[in-house]
Amino acid sequence: MSNKNILKVSVKSGKETKEFDLSYDLKKSPLTEVYSFVVDGDLWKVCSDRAFFENKGKFNVLGFRKGHAPRSVIENNYGKDVFVADTEEVVVNEVYNALMDTKTIDADRLAMRPALDVSALENGKVAFSLTVAYLPEAKDLVYTGLDIEKVLPDVDGAVENEISVARDRAGYWKEVKRKAKKGDQINLDYSGSVDGVKFDGGTAEKQNLVLGSGSFIPGFEDQLIGAKTGESKDVVVTFPEDYHAKDLAGKEAVFACKVNSVSEKVLPELDDDFAKDVSEFDTFEAYKEDIRKKAEEREVKNAEIATSNRIIETIVQKNPIEMSEALIENRADRMLQDMKNRMESQGIPFATYMQYIGKTEADMIEGYKAEAKEREITRFIMNYIVEKENIQVTQADFDAAIEVRAASAGKKAGDYRRNLSQDEADYILNTLMTDKIIKFLSDNNNIK
Repeated sequence: MSNKNILKVSVKSGKETKEFDLSYDLKKSPLTEVYSFVVDGDLWKVCSDRAFFENKGKFNVLGFRKGHAPRSVIENNYGKDVFVADTEEVVVNEVYNALMDTKTIDADRLAMRPALDVSALENGKVAFSLTVAYLPEAKDLVYTGLDIEKVLPDVDGAVENEISVARDRAGYWKEVKRKAKKGDQINLDYSGSVDGVKFDGGTAEKQNLVLGSGSFIPGFEDQLIGAKTGESKDVVVTFPEDYHAKDLAGKEAVFACKVNSVSEKVLPELDDDFAKDVSEFDTFEAYKEDIRKKAEEREVKNAEIATSNRIIETIVQKNPIEMSEALIENRADRMLQDMKNRMESQGIPFATYMQYIGKTEADMIEGYKAEAKEREITRFIMNYIVEKENIQVTQADFDAAIEVRAASAGKKAGDYRRNLSQDEADYILNTLMTDKIIKFLSDNNNIK
């Protein structure tokens, strides 16, 4: 749905305030509005004059005191488009303020600051849109009195798993003269081709492969189960549609394989000698008891976290809510930016990574959308509960948290507080609020 509308925009430049009637297109969809504008002519000129007066002090021009050079001189020195970006900023701010002043946008239901998209910008004209995302109207959400199954700690399973991992690490491969089975390690040579043509990276010699490890593309390892030392076999597989090498994605390939050897994993006995090899303990029982002691505290905490997550997931499922597509896309974009930052902090070039996996940023954002939607729905419901139940973090709560953290760091509370950054303080507040929400929900639902 699209309509032509008129917005009255007042722009103050110097001592004068001028008013303009600005036409715009409005497209509406559930929980989203897109306002599209083209600003040129007199409105552009007034905003450009304003941009000049607000920014002329940034420029140093020989022969003039800073901030006193005429516009024509600044433009001759720095280029005629020097104030275009500043003018765009003035235009967008004035239009946005006009929308808010006229109550055209329902500020109370805004899900985020309107997203700006500039489609065209030149000296004298700017075309842009503001995408507004609204929160849904919440009515009688269900979040108490629900039957929710508690997650129980699996200490025995954790102990067995840790011992199993240590045992596997301590094992060794022994060559056998029999057919390969799942879990065996084979050593093989292979050469892959598509339509009879070999491709880069498809050939290797004396490669070790554990059958069932999922190290190779789906179907490859299964076809080598039952092979014997010295046997040659063609393995036919199809590369996944999302394979990182686009020239191979979705294509059928034939790998000519030769099995050089078959080996099985020999695991040590779970006895005192094993305990001495993998730990500082002299007996297996002492080693196992130490693992159990550490696992109990860890697994209890993990079970508490899992139960909290289950409570929230149950409430989200009980309250199906639609969210603005613009809000979901904004969250997905922020998730992508977080991933970029993490990779860059690890020294991994993001562009190289994207090339390797054969995806674009748009593909990544699309892939994030389901999780982004769930996060936004969860955030909306939690905020609703906080407001409805008047859940608050008090100064006393914050002070108590500071005392605990200071003691843990071996510092005095006052010293700890003085060195606390705003980000750290926000993290503490968010953690305290989350704990209070979970406490309320745990107390007001049937956690069995």
